[in-house]
Amino acid sequence: MEIKEVGVEKNIVTKEFIFDRNEIEIAERRVANELNRKYTVEGFRKGKVPLSIFKMRFGKDFYDVFVYEKLVDMIYESVKNEPNLLLIPEIVKKEISSEKAIITVNLHKKPVANIDFSKIKVRVANKEQVLDNYVDLRLKSLQEEHAVLEPKEGPAEYNDLVRAKISVTNNDSGKVLIDGNEDEFVLYEDDERPIIKNLVGHKKGEVVEYDRNFENQGTENNMPSYHYKIEILEVYKRNLPEITDDFVKTSLAEMHLETVEQLKEKFKEEGEKIYEKEIKGSIREQIQTALSLATDLFISDKTIDYAVKLIVANMKEENKYADFVKKYESEEKAIEALKEYYVNELKKETAIDKVAKENNIERKVSEQELEEYAVLLAPYWGISVERAKVLVKEKPEVRSEVEEMIFIDKVLDKISEFVEKEIVDVNSGKEGEESEKNEEG
Repeated sequence: MEIKEVGVEKNIVTKEFIFDRNEIEIAERRVANELNRKYTVEGFRKGKVPLSIFKMRFGKDFYDVFVYEKLVDMIYESVKNEPNLLLIPEIVKKEISSEKAIITVNLHKKPVANIDFSKIKVRVANKEQVLDNYVDLRLKSLQEEHAVLEPKEGPAEYNDLVRAKISVTNNDSGKVLIDGNEDEFVLYEDDERPIIKNLVGHKKGEVVEYDRNFENQGTENNMPSYHYKIEILEVYKRNLPEITDDFVKTSLAEMHLETVEQLKEKFKEEGEKIYEKEIKGSIREQIQTALSLATDLFISDKTIDYAVKLIVANMKEENKYADFVKKYESEEKAIEALKEYYVNELKKETAIDKVAKENNIERKVSEQELEEYAVLLAPYWGISVERAKVLVKEKPEVRSEVEEMIFIDKVLDKISEFVEKEIVDVNSGKEGEESEKNEEG
C-alpha cells in the first residue's frame, strides 16, 4: 500500500491510499471467504463457491462494496497509531477495480487552541463578609438550640413556638389526608407558609380552620382544595439566651472553650474551610462555563460538518434523532444546535488538554486522590464512603471517570491562577470595587 499526502487544510490532512493488484487479490480472497460463510449458491457445496461466481453474482458491488470494505479496514489499521486523530478517517473518494484502487481519505487532526485568559472573569464572594455572616448564623443557631420555653396563655406571636394537632381533608372527595397529627412550629416572620400566618394571634385551646387551593397540582378549572383544621395545644414564648462567656463555659462545656471570642474564632475556622471548598468549586464551574468563549480553534468547517454527521448517524442508530429534531423548528436548526454544542465542547476539551500539556499536569492520579474524591462523591451516589472507595478502585469504568474528573479539576485550578477575580459584596448584592488579577503566565 502506497500512501501519498495530497493536501492540508487547517487541521485536515488529505491522503491517497493506493493499492496494487497483489493487495486487491488479498482483499478478494478475504471477501470470498466471508461470503462463503454467509451465503449458499445453487450447484455448489456451502463454503466451496469459487471467487469468480461471487464476482458474477454481485457484479460491480463486489468491488465497490465488499472489496472496498476490506481495503478500508486496511486503511484504518494503518492509521490507528496516527498522532492526534480527532475523528475516524473520512473517505472522500474511491476508485476501485480488479487491478488497482485509490481511496482518498481526510484525516481530521485535533485542532490547535488559542486561549485568551483575559476573557475569563470569575466572581468571588467577599471572604470577610461571608465569614462574619457564617459566625452570626452559627451564634443564632446556638441561641435557637438553647431557647428556654415558657408556657403562654396569650395569643401566639412571631418567634413563639406552637404545638398543634393538624387535620387535612380534601374538599372534593372528603378524603382525610392527615388525621390529627401533632407537630411543632416556630412562628418566624419571614415564613410565608399559610399555616404559620394562620397560627399567629390565636391562643391555646383555639381551633383554626381555613381552605387552601393548590394550583400546581391540578388544571385551571380543577384545582384541588383542602380544608385545614388546626387545634392549638400549647403556645410557648421562646426566651433566647445571651451568648456570654458564662454561657460558653457552662452550656457549651463539651467544646472546651472559655470565651465568646474563642467560640467565634472556632466558628470562623469552620466557615473558612467551607468557604475555601465552595469558592474553589464555584471558580471551577465559572471557568468551565467561560472557557469556550475564551478559546479559538484552528479548525476546518469540514471537520465540524463531518463530526455532526457522525453524531447524527449514531443518534439515528439509537432511534433518538427524530425526537431530538422535534425540539427545534426545523431539522436545519437542530443541526445548527448540534454544531454549536460540538464546537463548544471541543473548545473546552482542547483548551484543557493544552493547559495540561503546558503545565505538566498528568491524567494519572494517586490512590490517595481517588480515595479523597470518593469521600466527596459518596453523598451524591447515595452510598457509604467505604462503598464509594471500593467502586472507584475496583470498577474500571468508574475509576476512569473519576480520574478524568480529578484531572479536569487540576487543570481548572491552574487556569484560576491566570484569570481575573472580581470580589462581590454578599451583603448588599452589589459588586465590590476591589478586584484581584494575577498577571503571572
